[in-house]
Amino acid sequence: MEAAAIWVDKFKKANLGITGTIRYYDRTVTLDGKAASVLFCADESKGYAKDLKTNKPKVTTPSDEDFILYNTRLEKNGNGVWQTTRIVSTAGAKQCLK
Repeated sequence: MEAAAIWVDKFKKANLGITGTIRYYDRTVTLDGKAASVLFCADESKGYAKDLKTNKPKVTTPSDEDFILYNTRLEKNGNGVWQTTRIVSTAGAKQCLK
């Protein structure tokens, strides 16, 4: 998916990696023929960018913005393989705050 590739490229150019823990929860799957939507929450309050030169995490103070709602759309291709065709994320989503 192009958006994910752009996101990864930004980390590469900044010489950053990812470290820590991200928790996923409250998933909902809706099927509709050749398409599906998957909604889920992520607690990213313990996930950090890491400077790859120093190997040190860039620790941030947790906030409501660390709770992300992901809304994805998947479609079956001609070979019957599910592929993600869209991802929308909302930081600070009330239904994800726990």
